[in-house]
Amino acid sequence: MTTQKIAIPTCEGKLWPHFGKAPQLTIVTVEDGQVQETVTLDAPEHEHGAMPRFIAANDCTDIICGGLGPGAVNMIAQLGINLHAGAPELPVEELLKQYLDGSIVYGDSSCHHDGCGGHHHDHEC
Repeated sequence: MTTQKIAIPTCEGKLWPHFGKAPQLTIVTVEDGQVQETVTLDAPEHEHGAMPRFIAANDCTDIICGGLGPGAVNMIAQLGINLHAGAPELPVEELLKQYLDGSIVYGDSSCHHDGCGGHHHDHEC
């Protein structure tokens, strides 16, 4: 039996485009390609390394996300979590369907938020 615990940064059931600033984290447990459980948690306050540590503390094996900076990419690799970045902004159910059937199309996963240091964002939850 193959089990994955997939973390997806979200807002109101949809992938949030900037990894570290997501207001929620949806964690989906998948066994042998079938969704077993979906839980949505409030994400930690945005600070350097908070989201990767939170995901690791919840025993996640994989992350599906949009854009993120190189610091997050490095920390995720150090934590041994599989990263699937550049995912499209879709509802969680559709995103998982595409991920599990291999049809997901990944785009640019780099961060484009003016250095990623400020607390600016044009998306609203």
